[in-house]
Amino acid sequence: MKKIFTFIAVAAMAMAAHAQYECNNPVGEDGRYIVKYDCAQGKFAASNDIMADEAFVFAIDIKGTWLENWVKGTPEVAGASRGVACNFWTSYGDVDGDIKRFKQINGTVYGMTLCLSQAMTGAEAPKAVMTDSIVYVTGQLFGFEYTADNAGAKWWQWDNNPVGTTFAPNSDGAIFATRPYEAGRAVEDFYANDFPESMFGFENKGYAAPCVSIAAGVEQTEVKAAKSAKFIENGQLYIISNGVKYNALGNSVK
Repeated sequence: MKKIFTFIAVAAMAMAAHAQYECNNPVGEDGRYIVKYDCAQGKFAASNDIMADEAFVFAIDIKGTWLENWVKGTPEVAGASRGVACNFWTSYGDVDGDIKRFKQINGTVYGMTLCLSQAMTGAEAPKAVMTDSIVYVTGQLFGFEYTADNAGAKWWQWDNNPVGTTFAPNSDGAIFATRPYEAGRAVEDFYANDFPESMFGFENKGYAAPCVSIAAGVEQTEVKAAKSAKFIENGQLYIISNGVKYNALGNSVK
């Protein structure tokens, strides 16, 4: 527990040296933002009823922030679009470095489907799923530009604003925190490319487009795997996918 408080204290001191930004998310009873989004209801949940090994939609409402106007502006890169990203860290280690980009859910709300325990890296990550563990998450919201073939056509955009962190006015510096861990709600492993809607071409574990069906995505992947097979014939590699035979170049053969 001492280490957790040290993480929050260090994070708070680091944030004091930078600008602080707020967002339009509701604030929970713990003084931190509610980031869990209820896709079925089209609104933020009543609380962050989240544990480290379950999937949830991590959402941010940029209404009233500098990002709201920035995403509406003209991209600097020809043919690009503008989006919202977040560098974030946890009290049990870093999150996979590619898991940053949100997708628009509606209006000024942007989100991603996330499972913290699957997305976290490092030796401390297993402690997030020990009884009563709470994961504290800190981070920075910023803008980026992207094209169909370049997820970071223009990265780390602050629109001449000072670099800063995002947290509620009376928070301890964390954007949000999970509820104390208890077993029984773990989600199956999933990857960003398990689903029809791409997350900017990434394939990272524990990361997906907002509001996807995890069960459907995992099932679809398992079906694809069951219908695919690789084999060697006369010294050549062939692949069977959905009943069609392909060579190593991807051309169908008889």
